[in-house]
Amino acid sequence: MDNNINNKKNNNTLIIGIVISLILSVGITFFSSSDVLSKSKVPIEAYRVYLKGESIGLIQSDKELYNYINHMQKELMDKYKVDNVYIPNDINVEKDITYEENITSIESIYNIMNEKEPFTIKGYKVLIDKTNATDYESEGETEEEKNNKEKKTYINILDKEIFANAAKKVVLSFVSEDEFTDYENEVQKSIIDTGESLENLYIDAKITYTESFLPVNEKIYTNENDLTEYLLFGKNQNMSTYTVQDGDTLVSVAEANKMNVNEVLIANANLKSSNALLYAGQKLTVGILDPVFQTVKEIHKVEDQTVAYKTEYIYDNSQLVGYQATRTAGSNGVNRITQKIKEVNGEIVTALISSTEELKPVVNEIIVKGGKQPTIVSAGNWGWPTNIPYIISSQFGWRWGRLHSGVDISGTGYGSPIYAAKPGVVVDIGYNGLSGNYVQIDHQNGYYSRYAHMVTISPYVKKGDYVVMGQTIGDMGCSGNCYGTHLHFEIWRGAPYNGGEAINPLLFY
Repeated sequence: MDNNINNKKNNNTLIIGIVISLILSVGITFFSSSDVLSKSKVPIEAYRVYLKGESIGLIQSDKELYNYINHMQKELMDKYKVDNVYIPNDINVEKDITYEENITSIESIYNIMNEKEPFTIKGYKVLIDKTNATDYESEGETEEEKNNKEKKTYINILDKEIFANAAKKVVLSFVSEDEFTDYENEVQKSIIDTGESLENLYIDAKITYTESFLPVNEKIYTNENDLTEYLLFGKNQNMSTYTVQDGDTLVSVAEANKMNVNEVLIANANLKSSNALLYAGQKLTVGILDPVFQTVKEIHKVEDQTVAYKTEYIYDNSQLVGYQATRTAGSNGVNRITQKIKEVNGEIVTALISSTEELKPVVNEIIVKGGKQPTIVSAGNWGWPTNIPYIISSQFGWRWGRLHSGVDISGTGYGSPIYAAKPGVVVDIGYNGLSGNYVQIDHQNGYYSRYAHMVTISPYVKKGDYVVMGQTIGDMGCSGNCYGTHLHFEIWRGAPYNGGEAINPLLFY
């Protein structure tokens, strides 16, 4: 029995030893785990910086980064007069919870940004969208130029007011300030007998503003004068300064710089009219206008138009050659015509005569001469090539950097007759992309006349035909490079486009 008790004691002692050993073992394991936990990585809140989607570092504070950028970019802040400079558009800073311990210095992140991408400032991106605007083609414009016209233009500005003021200045280049104010306030004077009123005035484009962070390596407009210049002259700005010389006039300055007088006035707002006096040493802005958007004016106009009388010669066989007497004194007539005119950027693109009232009939002069000859109309005069009344919708001269080598005559209607301005031989007839259907007449005295944009020529004349003054040679239309129904009429000294010189046709009337 004692042996059994001793065996139990021994067994208990063994069990207790094993338990103690296990406890000690567990205790050792417990303390080992605690020690590992005490040395583990604790998650931290930080900000990860991405360049075009790829991480370039981890920083502790985004505000610290922004403050550092402002500190380093004082020059930009002063240049644009802003309170903050912002991170580049291709940089993103995002909050992150991470176990990483490697924090990148603010200076390192700044240096990467400064090297790779431009910083930004807060402003507005203006979109001028001409997608749905009417495309008024310029005569003489090539197919390549037409295809290269941009429908959308983006402009960076700091303040909406800058664009609004600049756009108004552009509009005021094509309409007087009084006219603009009266239109805006709806207080235009009524037309009593003659005069004109502005029925509509608008920019033919959709303009939208988007608040944006603007990269400082792009052009950002900070004042309205610079922006006005861009809106008038476009991207391919080739303006220069011309110094007025003794004897210069607006006409001579315009001619020397391939401009017309109106374009010089538009480019120099301080010149109030075509009668403005110039002085030696005066600085003028010259260059080819290429407005970014189209300013459209719709005008109701009533004017009295003089109808010039013609001279007819009657030959009296009972009188000796050399005898001359006036049978009927000539007197000009007067028509009052009402017109609907549309101007785009200062140029008439459509002109219609809505009504005509004869105030005074024209009386042709009749002169009797001695000699055996039939009644004829003098070939020494030039006959008008269209019906009367009419509208001169575009004058001879420079416009938009091209020489407009004739006058545009409109208002008599689509399909109305076109007449030979003087007797001669039809030496050229046909069609091309610029002139459309055209006729060219050699008057056999060194002068040629040319008629373009007609609807049709056949069956009126063919090459080699002899025509008399007043003979119908075609119908008015808008074929070729044309913006509205009209006749483009030219007179040349010498062969047209082959060594000849284009002359203003109105000098012959």
